[in-house]
Amino acid sequence: MDTLVKYIKANQATPGMIWGKITDERGQKVPQRFAFVRLRKFARDYFDHGAPSRMIVLSGLRGVGKTTLAWQTARYVYDNKTRRIFFISGDVLSRLGHSLFDVFEALEQVLGTPLNRLKEKIMLIIDEIHEVAHWQKDLKILYDTSDKFFIVATGSSALLLRSSADLVARWVPERIFPFRFAEFILAKSWLLTPDNQLFPPKTGKPLKEAFFFAPDYKHAKKILQQIEQPLVTYFERAQSLLSKNHKKNTTVLIDEYISYHNIARLLPIENKSLIIDKTLELFDRILTKDLADTDESQRYVFSRLLMMLAAGDEINYHSLANHFRITESQVEMLTTKLHDAEILNIFLPHGGTRTKTGGNKKAFFLSPSLRHALLATVYGEHLSSQMRAKLYEDIVAMYLRIKLNRGVVSYGFGKGKNPDFVIETMDKPVLLEVGSGKKTASQIFHYGDYRYGLVVSPKFDRLSWRDDSRILFVPLKFFLLL
Repeated sequence: MDTLVKYIKANQATPGMIWGKITDERGQKVPQRFAFVRLRKFARDYFDHGAPSRMIVLSGLRGVGKTTLAWQTARYVYDNKTRRIFFISGDVLSRLGHSLFDVFEALEQVLGTPLNRLKEKIMLIIDEIHEVAHWQKDLKILYDTSDKFFIVATGSSALLLRSSADLVARWVPERIFPFRFAEFILAKSWLLTPDNQLFPPKTGKPLKEAFFFAPDYKHAKKILQQIEQPLVTYFERAQSLLSKNHKKNTTVLIDEYISYHNIARLLPIENKSLIIDKTLELFDRILTKDLADTDESQRYVFSRLLMMLAAGDEINYHSLANHFRITESQVEMLTTKLHDAEILNIFLPHGGTRTKTGGNKKAFFLSPSLRHALLATVYGEHLSSQMRAKLYEDIVAMYLRIKLNRGVVSYGFGKGKNPDFVIETMDKPVLLEVGSGKKTASQIFHYGDYRYGLVVSPKFDRLSWRDDSRILFVPLKFFLLL
């Protein structure tokens, strides 16, 4: 216990410790992500008004910035609410052979009072909480023992941070996704000129309405026409600001974002080969740490399966089972684990219950950089247009997962030509096709009854439409400002 007491004392936050956690190797502050606004509000509401949202758990893919977000929140709390902030590493705790309950007992010694008699409010950061055995039960004990703790915990795997019967009514789960494009631009502009950050226009809500919730084609078209100029102006500013040192137009910026820089940890790295190596290291760490309950043979199957899905994407349980000489149920179990571990983003086929439960599924990569790194090991960094099209589908799928309930989005399934996604909002669906650039939409107007269709492509520079078939041709850059 003495060792644990010393560890806790050594990890009480100081200005120098906090600064070191929220700055890069150059001593420059790391840009804040959009999620910071929510975390700051949770902290303010708790410390000012005693709001019940006092246990926040950040989950998501490794490298998306969960730990940095926790420390940025700590900076706000330290400057404005309390200087009683303690940091606990789940990995260190596991190596020391201690539980969270042991930490709570040691905290009583450090604070000089039982936790249920605390008078002042305290912040506790627990990094990689999933590394600690029985963390759910111990966290419940702390929550029920004292209402004086504001807890921000992080975990790298949604697989280990899924619902817990002990915590479901107590915690606030916050899913941290890879960078959205506006966050990427904001961060890039911060790194270049911290005093001249480029914030996105306030068009997210009207874009969401136009793409998914407009009652009909005319309304969707009208909304997009009304906000097109602010979108164009924003991208002109982005190109002007970021081309000073990098000579990057908008298309190149989008490709950089999709292929290399949508994972926050990798943003400061410019060497593309090094980014690919670091991304492959992420895979290895996820397979060995987050999916630690799998044996070596299963990890081999994971690796081979991911490579096959990177080049393809549809999950055919029968053919994959034959390929790996395992059962179809085992293939389903493996793909579900990859989805829960935030590597894959799996969509069900469009159709009735029988189709959704019995048909194949489609696997996108949650971060297109993951697919790009795998493909680069086989095809090199310069991918064919067909391969790049899969990266564009990945990023659109990621946005759909962020913005919509999973139950209303499926992929086009059936004989003949089908759209990439079917979005079942309002009385009739919106059909979405991620195009290669040509203004054709046979996948949409041959599909059947629909409210309106969207063709999204990086090749489009301005909005256009076809009134006769109720189809809107949307630049990918516009879609990425959702």
